Amino acid sequence: MEMSFRSIRVLNRLLRKPLGIGAYRNVTGTAVKEEINTELLTSFNRDIKNGGAVPVFRRALLFPTRVALQDEFGIYTYAGLYQAASVLSFEISAQLVGQTERTIAYMCNNDASHVIVQWAIWMTGNIAVPLTPLHPPEMLKHFLTDSLASLIVCTQEYEKVLRPLTLEISKPLLITGRDKEITAQLYQPNSSFLKPKAEDTLPDVGKSNDWYGNNEALIIYTSGTTSKPKGVVWTHSMLQTQIAALHTSWQYSCHDVVLHTLPLHHIHGQLNSMLASLAAGARIRMLSNFASHTVWSRLLGMGERDEAKVTVFHGVPAMYARLAADHERMFGDARTHDYVRATLAARMRLMCAGSAPLPATLFLKWEEISGMRLLERFGMSEVGMALSNPYRPAEARAVGCVGRPLPGVAARIAGALLEPLLTVEAPAPETQICLDRLGLPSSKDFFVDSDGYDWGESIVTRHKEVEGDEFQGELLIKGPAVFTRYWNKAPKLDSTDFTPDGWFRTGDTAMYSDGKFRILGRTSIDIIKASGYKVSALQVESVILEHPNVADVAVLGMPDDTYGEIIASVLVLKDNTKLTLKELKDEAGKKLAPYQLPKVMLVIDQMPRNAMGKLDKKEIKRLFGDKLVLQKE
Repeated sequence: MEMSFRSIRVLNRLLRKPLGIGAYRNVTGTAVKEEINTELLTSFNRDIKNGGAVPVFRRALLFPTRVALQDEFGIYTYAGLYQAASVLSFEISAQLVGQTERTIAYMCNNDASHVIVQWAIWMTGNIAVPLTPLHPPEMLKHFLTDSLASLIVCTQEYEKVLRPLTLEISKPLLITGRDKEITAQLYQPNSSFLKPKAEDTLPDVGKSNDWYGNNEALIIYTSGTTSKPKGVVWTHSMLQTQIAALHTSWQYSCHDVVLHTLPLHHIHGQLNSMLASLAAGARIRMLSNFASHTVWSRLLGMGERDEAKVTVFHGVPAMYARLAADHERMFGDARTHDYVRATLAARMRLMCAGSAPLPATLFLKWEEISGMRLLERFGMSEVGMALSNPYRPAEARAVGCVGRPLPGVAARIAGALLEPLLTVEAPAPETQICLDRLGLPSSKDFFVDSDGYDWGESIVTRHKEVEGDEFQGELLIKGPAVFTRYWNKAPKLDSTDFTPDGWFRTGDTAMYSDGKFRILGRTSIDIIKASGYKVSALQVESVILEHPNVADVAVLGMPDDTYGEIIASVLVLKDNTKLTLKELKDEAGKKLAPYQLPKVMLVIDQMPRNAMGKLDKKEIKRLFGDKLVLQKE
């Protein structure tokens, strides 16, 4: 493995220098000095200006003694995670005999092990493919075969899940134990790490920043909206651009303490909560999953030191709906209500919502509970974060709107035959690392002008005048952080993913008025957005039809304040058969993920179809929608 000469030269010096500028308190409460290595930062920014990309694991070298992450097992500094990842990277490199640009699938819990494995994959110059145990074996097998994974890595608890699959497809499986996290925990600010022996050095790992600027980093699989899930290819440059855009628009800093409860096979959890936070030198409080009572405890800082109290939270509307429901149960009296509101309003810097529509009732309810307006944004696996309400002023965050394009994003409303109606484009973000904006110590001898790091005004082009200045049509997205291809999928001349001039077709219908975008729904009735996931009705129907008792089925998305939409199934059963919702879910759950399973089921005698014999879903909704809603309630 190679590394840029400048990075190698300063790497060990970084971790041996006496620490001087600035200070924070470590986990024991002892004051610890920290210093930003300006020589290293200068080399990073020079590489970025020349077209390179600085991966998140390498940015960790800018703030080695800061606490990066806390999970249920321990507390980890940036240097600790880096050291543990570097050890694992040599094991991975040995498995692949030094090969690079290969895909490596991995399954870990939401804890430090995920960061360590991901960083190790990147250190070897390979492509990370995160997996989740939420998916059934058949879907996992698809991810492993479609991604052409050369190696699968997992922690010990997932060996039983992955071992049979890796044997079936003849792929090597590398099991990584808790020893890596223990290694990472040894690098604490109050440990001998600050007084290394002369012979102690960190390994020189990774490729050059120039190399990362031209290569792929990550594959995020979609939920499979039109066929089987497809792998969205993310490059290191795309991640760097997205991180810069989020830092600019949402003002991440090293002072953030980010509560992370999102799944890490999803771009929301990967980018917003984890990578953008780590790239800023922030601290992540990572929970293994979302549990409302635990999240409430962390949001209120119960039993936490001041430096570990949460200031940022990213969630999907279903999470906020659960928190709001439990708020009434857990904090019943008016005095406690006031305490919760005052605590959140004073401590929380930012609370974001996305991945599903945010109901107006929930938006207003959360503001009543917390004194904070949720920041709603729009994103997808293929584009990352694309549209957002403003960070400041919070009063400008509009109910039911997703704001305007983030830095570097162009958004277009297209009419019939993809005719451009309106284009809104935001200036590109500054991708160089700015100490001032991250809240890190700087000096007069080394200062990056931060004026270029503002979220500039959008340029609005009206291609066609429309009545009332309200533009409505399909939402198209373009920009340097938008993906260009699906993994292992040959480009098609008649592809419907992109327009002929390179705009990505989101499949969403949107409206633009008064300087803001509003998502009206999916362009296709067969795409259901439930709990932050896009679910293909056609895929669910195909699995349900395999049940021996089912003669016909229509799967619909029904509006829901908690989940955005819920999956509803309307069935015709075969003669002399019966079927309960539980029986249906038990059988379909063998091939579908939990978020793809119907929440309500209605049995009818005959399915409405059009003259061509196709399901008439609009008619089905008209006839049976009320009954489905009653079942839901």
